[in-house]
Amino acid sequence: MAAAGRPSGPEPAIEEEPVSHSASASAIVFPDGLVGLPNLVRHRLTTVPDTDFFEITSDDDPTIGFIATTADSVRPGTTDLLRKRGLVNEGEWVLAILAVHGEPPAVTANLAGPLVLDMDKATARQLVLEDPEFPLQAPVAEPS
Repeated sequence: MAAAGRPSGPEPAIEEEPVSHSASASAIVFPDGLVGLPNLVRHRLTTVPDTDFFEITSDDDPTIGFIATTADSVRPGTTDLLRKRGLVNEGEWVLAILAVHGEPPAVTANLAGPLVLDMDKATARQLVLEDPEFPLQAPVAEPS
């Protein structure tokens, strides 16, 4: 069962080991690569147990990976807004890559470059949004 905030649709297998050691993680292809990493097209997606996070690791370069969460868990309504703008189709997941910045450390989400996943087709793309409504470093609230 998906945790609160998870997108609907097929859920990747939950793994206890890192993606790089797991054969059952969901394979995802970014045909156009990622912003700044156009040659990294093959990735693995898995949930991080007992969290609302996902681990995305490159099969093309296993030293590169990301932690992401649903864009709606960072800013509710993000998926619907992108759907209304014609950028996301029904059934697609919208994830935001997380980063840690500053001192003291703060977690932010990249809403300017969300990942859009079609789990039925095992494909994904990264949007580039030049709109102040979608910041590059949106603060992520700590769970209560």
